[in-house]
Amino acid sequence: MEYHSILNKQIEKLLPEEYLKDEVIANFLDKVSTSYHGFERAKKISEHAFNISEKEYQELNHNLQKENEIKQKSISEIKKAISSLSPQSVPDLLNSDYDLVHIIQYLHQQVSKAKELETQLILSKEIAEKAALTKSQFLSTMSHEIRTPMNAVIGFTHLLLQLEPRPDQMEYLKLLKFSAENLLVLINDILDFSKIEAGKVEFEDADFSIRELVSNIRLALLQKANEKDIQLKLLIDDDMPGAVKGDPVRLGQILTNLISNAIKFTKIGRVTILASFNKKTATETIIDFEISDTGIGIPADKLEHIFDSFTQAAADTTRKYGGTGLGLTITKKLLELMGSEIKVKSEVGVGSTFYFSIKLKNSNVQFVNDIKSPLQIETKSLKGVKLLIAEDNQINVILAKQYMKLWDVECDVAENGEIALTLVQTNNYDMVLMDLQMPELDGYQTTVAIRNLPDEKFKNLPIIALTASAMLDIKDQAFVVGMNDYLSKPFNPDELYKKIHNYSKLNNLAASR
Repeated sequence: MEYHSILNKQIEKLLPEEYLKDEVIANFLDKVSTSYHGFERAKKISEHAFNISEKEYQELNHNLQKENEIKQKSISEIKKAISSLSPQSVPDLLNSDYDLVHIIQYLHQQVSKAKELETQLILSKEIAEKAALTKSQFLSTMSHEIRTPMNAVIGFTHLLLQLEPRPDQMEYLKLLKFSAENLLVLINDILDFSKIEAGKVEFEDADFSIRELVSNIRLALLQKANEKDIQLKLLIDDDMPGAVKGDPVRLGQILTNLISNAIKFTKIGRVTILASFNKKTATETIIDFEISDTGIGIPADKLEHIFDSFTQAAADTTRKYGGTGLGLTITKKLLELMGSEIKVKSEVGVGSTFYFSIKLKNSNVQFVNDIKSPLQIETKSLKGVKLLIAEDNQINVILAKQYMKLWDVECDVAENGEIALTLVQTNNYDMVLMDLQMPELDGYQTTVAIRNLPDEKFKNLPIIALTASAMLDIKDQAFVVGMNDYLSKPFNPDELYKKIHNYSKLNNLAASR
């Protein structure tokens, strides 16, 4: 029998061969050999297992060291990040050996504080929004309350001026008209400033003529210049394109502000308006504007402050010349919203120059130069036109009826929305002048009710909003409910005439079809 090699050597050395024939000894030796083989196998397995464990241990230890390095680096980076966010609040944390758990606890505290701050900010935001809404509602109400009597003052002054008053009465009426219009400018400045601050300014995208716009502004302001015996010169580049596309109303407001200021602060000499063509691209035209005067000038240390809200160059400027100090602020903000920038150069006692460049879209429309002052529009009889005036203010009713009489327009009056709705159904009107704030049914509700009447003619009946409120959201809502046009009080009589004339022609044309 083949025994284990170690046992085999001992047998050959110590045990006689005849002993091997004994069955008991042979069984014993067989068991011993088996034990030797088992021990050897166990030893090999143990050695193999040890080698494997040592390798795994080394790998594990290497990975742990690497992870610890990453951890320490992460902690260091987190500390740096915390330090950059709030260097004054965490000196103890940064100089300590805090582990990641402590840092996470610290961050948890900061997150909790941030959430508390966020809650406070949300609450503050809600309070601010409520305050802004209250402010907007207040301005809308005050706009209506102030502009309603202004409508009567300016409207009746216009009427009286057309009745050939005596020379002494003419002088008083002109002063009354001048004062009322100045007051209206102040009201409009405050409302415009409020709109800009609330981000509620919208811009048109209409075709218009630069030459016609600037010329009309000059004609409208020429009387003020003549009263002060100063020249109001206009220089327009011969290369000026016939038409551009943009917002003529807002551009006109900017130019009117600058030219009015130049006239106001100039006693002797002239005010010069320069409009020059800069360049034209495939899609845009750049126009340069410059308004210069020979007025009082602005001190160098005041130049950077003249565009601030409610600010003028000197403390006595408002007392001497009037104004809110908002004209230049509004001009600056409007130009910024239009992608431009207002600049100024001035010298005390010599004069000032305000200038800017503005980008306008190209236009393919052609305009015929037919420039006339807005105050010189020829009014002819509108006999045959019949309209409804929906208005609850008796003074405004009297004023409107006087103009209708002057233009030979037949009119009925509705004191509230319900009466207006009834009269529209029982009479054949060319249009409706609709006040927005009325008892029973307001102007919006009345318009919706008219548009919902079954007869198709009521869907095409021109309805013009005539209101003392000048807030932008009021105007937008008027169009949303189905009104065709909008006219603010105090209204310009020529503008009202023009709208009645145009809509009566359109309505008659539609009826004939």
